Amino acid sequence: MLDILTPLSKLTRVSRSIGDTAAFTGVVPGIWGQIESDGSINKVANGSALLVFKLIINSASDSKYESQDVEVGRIATLESPGARCKVSSVGYTGSIAAGDDLIVSTTSGENGKLKTVPVAAGTYVVVARCEQVNSSEGWVLFETISPRTVVVS
Repeated sequence: MLDILTPLSKLTRVSRSIGDTAAFTGVVPGIWGQIESDGSINKVANGSALLVFKLIINSASDSKYESQDVEVGRIATLESPGARCKVSSVGYTGSIAAGDDLIVSTTSGENGKLKTVPVAAGTYVVVARCEQVNSSEGWVLFETISPRTVVVS
């Protein structure tokens, strides 16, 4: 579940071509995709580093009712900093606290989900900041930010 809390009229939505349509099924709103050098979007790959990530706001299922754009190889993304969104566990992983900087996971099984910046040394791209967490109901509220690189040493 993804709820976009900022009025859509104030946000930038982009219809992007899908790089690998065969591997793109099963994508749901609230998952992040990686932008390729030609501007297309793909699922986040394992171990990807320092990529450009965008929030997917349409479904990419096999259902012709859910995702007609996918039939022609396109999907909508949300690309504005300052967008407030609430997402269920379909879009985040791990333990997140209010105020945490969030990155897009590139770990197998968590690909495309938001998670807290790890404590392990490395360079990460922060794409959002957590505002509120409701662990009993299983959602987090976050605000997208202009992507910035952080180095953990």
